[in-house]
Amino acid sequence: ERYKGIPLRTEANLVFNNPAVAIEIGLLEVLRFHVEEKGVDVNRRFWNGFNSDDRDMRNDLLIRLALFRGDIDILDFLLSVDGFDFTSMNEVENDEQEHDLIVNCFAYRLSRVNERCFEAFIRHPKVNVDALDRQGRTPLCIALGLLHRFTSRDDDLFAPTSAETNGLAGRILVLLEVGANPHALDASGSISMIEYARPAQGRHTGRHWRSIVQKMEETINSFGYICTCSNSRCGV
Repeated sequence: ERYKGIPLRTEANLVFNNPAVAIEIGLLEVLRFHVEEKGVDVNRRFWNGFNSDDRDMRNDLLIRLALFRGDIDILDFLLSVDGFDFTSMNEVENDEQEHDLIVNCFAYRLSRVNERCFEAFIRHPKVNVDALDRQGRTPLCIALGLLHRFTSRDDDLFAPTSAETNGLAGRILVLLEVGANPHALDASGSISMIEYARPAQGRHTGRHWRSIVQKMEETINSFGYICTCSNSRCGV
């Protein structure tokens, strides 16, 4: 007998010696055994044997594997572990990955992050929704840049589906709902996110942008954010 092309004897060895494989299969109790009985560090990287053909997933963080797999119970367990690091991507392999995990959700293959798990993660009280990547961008800044590409007719090489565009816009609304700062500046420090979004309301997919700008204004009022940009056109 085989499981996903792997002999069962080999599979059992992988599952009980590698928590990443337990996450891939969806075995919460086995993951719990790794963490609570074997003392596995949930902040280190593990090789994922069942995704050996996917180079980006061969040596990854458990939390990111859970976000991609979409198992809400496994995600909740990892977030509840004492000592879970909400602020860094530990043992990074390259500069692109060296930033806060919430930033990583947007900067790294967003479409692979499960929607329910993303929302559960981003609503966690210890998650900093205004964390900065190495270029000085917040998740909102990264997401709006992606949406600009998603909704631009000038980018023929980047053609997302309508579902991808709707999904990204929805995640931006969730970001704002939990308090992402619309007055956060871009990496150059020259323009705020709400000022960046307002001109886009007239695009052919302007309905997304109109909803986002409206949500931005609601967030500013709810959280009392104050504009820090030097451009008088910002207006709020």
